[in-house]
Amino acid sequence: MGCLCGMNPLLMVIPRRNPNNSLLLLSSYTDRDISFASCRSKRASFAASSSSVSMAEAPPASCSPTLRDICRGKVPEHIIKRAEEIGYVVPTDVQQQSLPVLLSGRDCVLHAQTGSGKTLAYLLSVFSATNIQRSAVQALIVVPNRELGMQVTKVARMLSAKPVGFEFTQKTCTVMALLDGGMLKRHKSWLKAEPPEIVVATIASLTQMIEKNVFKLDTLRVLVIDEVDFIFSSSKQVYSLRKLLTSYSTIHTRQTVFASASIPQHNRFLYDCVQQKWTKNDVVHIHVNPIEPMPSRLSHNFVVCNKKERLHILLSLLQRDAPKSGIIFVGVQSEKSKKAGKPPSTTLVIEYLRESYNGGLEALLLEENMNFNARATSLSLATL
Repeated sequence: MGCLCGMNPLLMVIPRRNPNNSLLLLSSYTDRDISFASCRSKRASFAASSSSVSMAEAPPASCSPTLRDICRGKVPEHIIKRAEEIGYVVPTDVQQQSLPVLLSGRDCVLHAQTGSGKTLAYLLSVFSATNIQRSAVQALIVVPNRELGMQVTKVARMLSAKPVGFEFTQKTCTVMALLDGGMLKRHKSWLKAEPPEIVVATIASLTQMIEKNVFKLDTLRVLVIDEVDFIFSSSKQVYSLRKLLTSYSTIHTRQTVFASASIPQHNRFLYDCVQQKWTKNDVVHIHVNPIEPMPSRLSHNFVVCNKKERLHILLSLLQRDAPKSGIIFVGVQSEKSKKAGKPPSTTLVIEYLRESYNGGLEALLLEENMNFNARATSLSLATL
């Protein structure tokens, strides 16, 4: 497979937290786009005192209830109608399993693959618990980064918009995005003047607002932590998250929802949820195992290698497959490495590929702490 003539491949390098970086995973599409990521090693699990629901196979389509059937009487009619306008009519497996639990008000751990419908499931639960007549923060959705926060905010605002036939009805929920790199001064004024019912926030921006007493969480009814495994594995975010779960709000007055595509040692995690009082004792674990884990046009290949071989193998794969574009996920630099004055992993990868790749290479960097303009520049160059 030779290189594409007249076109240099474009690679975007993204740091990613993963302490067990022993496998290099190559995901290659039939149109020659590729994506590199790291695999996590499997670990032992421990027993937990909580309910667990898993789904091995979906019931026949003719027997499946619609989203309206599941939400009727629990979710406001205008939200259901708006969801149907957008195209959400038939629930996914995770929605069919989780919504009865979520709408009952029980604490829940949503454990299902990316794209399975977790976001819509917990948003419908949020709307069911929100009183639009009360001007206060009633639902908080915590996300690990700005990109995911923007996606969740977009879906929440789409659902809260007035559907056809409801234009002259009462007001709908207000959704605020309190994300890193945003205009916190403007958000501060907004929160004090007319608090939104729903806030989508990154943990750093949220903590800053709470500690400055811009708003409190005493009116909070639903707390959602999305990509919970990522936040708990982040040394920068885990302390603030624990404080949010146990100090800034209490399990006795809120419903707690954890969502993630991957929860290593999930039985141990459920045990900790109860013991650490992150959730109530009757927390329910919804684990939906996909029947088809990958789209048919996607194939996965992996190479087992040691740390010293990774860059060489990455280069070999790139030269062998000659992709038009790709994404490389790189482990975040440890504090020990920073103190030793070593360059970040992203810098090492970019410099190595630029020096070693035959035929020219354009590599762009997208990092967690980049401001909005820098992120926008990288993403716009990547789509040219």
